[in-house]
Amino acid sequence: MAAQEPLKPAYAIWGEDRATVERALARLIARVEREGGLPPERFPAEETPAEDVVAACEALSFGGLRLVIVDGADAWKAPDAAAAVAYLARPNEGSCLALVATGALTPKLSAATAEVGAVLHYGPDPKERPAKRAQWFAEHLTKEVGRAGGSISAGVARRAVDRVIVDRPDARRGGVTAMELSREAEKLAAYADGEPITAEMVDALVPRHPDAKTYELADAIVAGDAARAYDVLQDLATGDDPVAPILMQVQLANHFRRLADAQALGDAVTPEAVTEATGVQGFPARKLAEQARAMPPGGARRAVARLAELELDLRVSALRELGRSRDDGERLVLETAARDLLALARGGRPAPGGED
Repeated sequence: MAAQEPLKPAYAIWGEDRATVERALARLIARVEREGGLPPERFPAEETPAEDVVAACEALSFGGLRLVIVDGADAWKAPDAAAAVAYLARPNEGSCLALVATGALTPKLSAATAEVGAVLHYGPDPKERPAKRAQWFAEHLTKEVGRAGGSISAGVARRAVDRVIVDRPDARRGGVTAMELSREAEKLAAYADGEPITAEMVDALVPRHPDAKTYELADAIVAGDAARAYDVLQDLATGDDPVAPILMQVQLANHFRRLADAQALGDAVTPEAVTEATGVQGFPARKLAEQARAMPPGGARRAVARLAELELDLRVSALRELGRSRDDGERLVLETAARDLLALARGGRPAPGGED
């Protein structure tokens, strides 16, 4: 059996695959303990100056190797990390510094760590194209299903990924996406009980991201599919987790504003161009590109104006008081707006009292 490589003075362990990052860190902690080191000292980067971390690394130790862990090390910007970069030029042989993060470290801190230690990255490249990122997440889910003792095809894995991920930057920064997929993989493998995981299992067990219904409703509107649009509205209003009409208005307005930006790209609209223009990535970028091509030119801009009117109607219009309850009135106002949005998607105009 080959001898294990000696511990290095520093490691950067980072990436969106938080489960693997945590496993790698756990292995490092266990190894330091096996080799007679001290229990780790942990510091949150957001609350700890690099100078304090350096002081801990440079402190004399008479009880074995000192392991110093910095959580969220990507919170340090270049000036914040300067002391750590300087320390890594001549690190203390009695200490091991572990820089743990979801996002990338500053270039100088990453280079200084690589020079004396190792940089371990787990997850998709943050700068990768949305399609490549989605492919990584599908492959990650497949591996996690296998780790849990199950099996899943590439197509079904992608279906599960699209249900979990409405690819939002806050989720990626917090590592939520990969962690969520790991949990879903365990659940699916347990439910399948040795059988291949099917699309029906995914639909039954994997909850959609909260924004998914908005995309489904927008899809139906852009397609001019009134029956499906009203079905989604009914589900949003009376389903297991009802959504207030004003919240539906906010979500639709946000979506159609981004769609208007996508339509402004003209013939150049692609998921990558949408990401560049709006900051939206992955599944939402693909949807926006599809919808921008499907909707009549300028339709999204007119829809934004109609949704602004909807907000006023929901807040102050006398129409909202119609019916046996305020809920009935608000639903009438919302359904009237949906009718107008469907007309815009078909290239027509709202009914009198609508936009323009």
